[in-house]
Amino acid sequence: MAGEFKINKQGIRNITRKIEREFAKNPVRVPLVVDDSDVSLPPTTVNHNYNAPVVTVNGDHAQIAWDNETVTQTQAVSGDIASGYEELAKLLATLLAHVEALGLADTDLVDVRHNAETVLAEVVKSEPDQGIVRRSVTMLKGLLAPVAAGISAGVASESTDLARTVIEGLGNTLPF
Repeated sequence: MAGEFKINKQGIRNITRKIEREFAKNPVRVPLVVDDSDVSLPPTTVNHNYNAPVVTVNGDHAQIAWDNETVTQTQAVSGDIASGYEELAKLLATLLAHVEALGLADTDLVDVRHNAETVLAEVVKSEPDQGIVRRSVTMLKGLLAPVAAGISAGVASESTDLARTVIEGLGNTLPF
């Protein structure tokens, strides 16, 4: 059809991210005024007495630490990684673990995380989409290039080495 068009999903994500950033900077505040003159509540008749703390935890992979001096909690939540993508997944996990140390601008940091998570979400599928993986890997290389070249402001030598290692690894670990 001649009148058919494609939705630019990346553009929508960028707009959404910018709108969320603006709302974070300028939260919407709505004052509420309550007229409780006509409201009468019944007296409380149910009392629950517990002789110990009661904790209800909902959700997947919930963790709780109570009254500890120090706590270290870890979780290994993993899916089966498609054959040939294991090294790429390890490299991206390392990148995400150290992404804060790269000294990227906030927008670049968000983009690095988004693209790395996109690839990781794709490689746990039985048939990863090579186009999605290739585009995200190319974007990651472009975002890390200024750090690897040492031209980003305030970049430490460790950050430069990490960015170079990741860029080289991204090129070498693709199975296609």
